[in-house]
Amino acid sequence: MNTERIKAIITIVVTAVINIANILGYAWDADGAVNAILTIFSAVTIVYSWWKNQNITDEAIEAQKVLDQLKKERRAKEE
Repeated sequence: MNTERIKAIITIVVTAVINIANILGYAWDADGAVNAILTIFSAVTIVYSWWKNQNITDEAIEAQKVLDQLKKERRAKEE
């Protein structure tokens, strides 16, 4: 799924929940709730993307060194 589709689904679900809550007597602002949820979603996505691109374990650090060496060798062959 792409990000826009996920945002649309979140917006629909949050709006539906807010509308149900308003019917039950709770006064919630749908726009504020959607904005808050999407802000949290964006923050989680940013942190997850950063974390996935980090070499945290010793094995990942070693694998990155091997990958860097392979790329360096390929560039040297291309020149």
